[in-house]
Amino acid sequence: TILYGVASVLSRAVSFFMLPIYTRYLTPADYGLLAILELSQEIAILLFSAGATAGLMRFYFKAADAQGRNTVLFTAWGTAALLNVAASALLFLAAPFVWQHGLSSAGTVGMVRLAAANIVLSSLMLVPMQMLSIDQRPVASSVVMTAKLLLQVGLNIIFVVGYRMGPIGVLWGTFASGMVIGLAMTVVLLRRTGFAWSRSVFRDLRRFSLPIQVSTVGTFFLAYGDRFILEKFHGLAVVGVYGLAYQFGWLVSGMFGAPFFQAWNPQRFQLAEESRESRDEMLNRGFLLGNVVLVGASIAISLFIRPILVVMTTRAFHPAAAFVPVLAFAYIFQMWTFAVDFGIEISEKTKYTSFATWISVFVIGMLYLALIPPLGGMGAAIATLVAMMVRFGATLYFAQRVWPVSYVWGPHVKMLVGGLVVTIGYLLVPVDRFVPMLATATCGLLIYVAWIWFGVLDSSAQQKLISLVTAPRSLGNILSG
Repeated sequence: TILYGVASVLSRAVSFFMLPIYTRYLTPADYGLLAILELSQEIAILLFSAGATAGLMRFYFKAADAQGRNTVLFTAWGTAALLNVAASALLFLAAPFVWQHGLSSAGTVGMVRLAAANIVLSSLMLVPMQMLSIDQRPVASSVVMTAKLLLQVGLNIIFVVGYRMGPIGVLWGTFASGMVIGLAMTVVLLRRTGFAWSRSVFRDLRRFSLPIQVSTVGTFFLAYGDRFILEKFHGLAVVGVYGLAYQFGWLVSGMFGAPFFQAWNPQRFQLAEESRESRDEMLNRGFLLGNVVLVGASIAISLFIRPILVVMTTRAFHPAAAFVPVLAFAYIFQMWTFAVDFGIEISEKTKYTSFATWISVFVIGMLYLALIPPLGGMGAAIATLVAMMVRFGATLYFAQRVWPVSYVWGPHVKMLVGGLVVTIGYLLVPVDRFVPMLATATCGLLIYVAWIWFGVLDSSAQQKLISLVTAPRSLGNILSG
């Protein structure tokens, strides 16, 4: 997890230090324009390729030999590439419509078409990166992601700062870095697999992924539907501020949750054939370890966001701080959903993932209409939190029906309640200058850490974490018992 997280941490660190530059060369409206272009990409992907590789890991480990596994890898890569070409073509043809109605004629039609091309280039890395995770090669994975990050950031500086190209400079940076790294990773994959297309594997992948695709449409609405309503009622500038807040909320998932699951998922699939008592014990151990990091990261982000924005952005972006704690807690429930959804994946009954997602979509749709017009960004953040909680509850219910796991929820609830109390207490302290904000946030974090250590973890868990800190290589032993 630590090694997989290197690239994510570096990415966020670079974004953090680049924030003063970007917010001086890009306006809130520019951020809003880029957010709507991203949404347009997501919609095209949803219609054609969403979830295309969702079953890769499941069918890879079901394959009987190395040749069968390579066939799964190549077929998944080819499936994703073909479907994303179709998604790109759709957005390319619809560019005038998107420019006029989605962007309200801001930017250019060419920007929309450049965003369409980026769909194909970004998809080239999907299966090669999963291949590295399956092989448990975190160093190689981090090197690839770091190389792409540094290339893209360097190009962004040249285009946005040097040539003052504005939002289109960001799109060109994404295009060039995606082409270089995407094509390189494609070569790496093909050298291993050769051309090994299988119609039966294709059918298995599509059977597994179609319910996921339907679910992903709902997930998109959960994550991005508020942008369209915000734009209509409050304008692109508000979308830009809220989008910045969402990036910090996303840190909970992208920097901390995703690397943990990247390391944990191959192990979980290999535990599927263990006795229930044994695999439940190991699943609970992994879930507890992940939540110590996940919930702790959410609390730290919520506490320090105000001083961070004061230093790193202009005053126009400071209102984003109010939305971040709500979104950070929402992402905790999203990662919990990914954890319990494993039972649905291992049973290959992915329709239940779709059911749970669409239940939450109905909830969030009602909340968007009720809360966004009067409350703006805060209404969108509250709606997101409530819907994520609903989706988690529904996913847990369905997963326990098809593949029960004896989860021990007490420690996780204690973590969440303790973090909520500390965050609310911090927000109630009337400070508006940088040093008092920083000092108060630090005190809050220390209180939360003390609560976790003395109020949540038992002596066995404490010893395991001490071992991890003093000897990181002991992580494998901690997870396996």
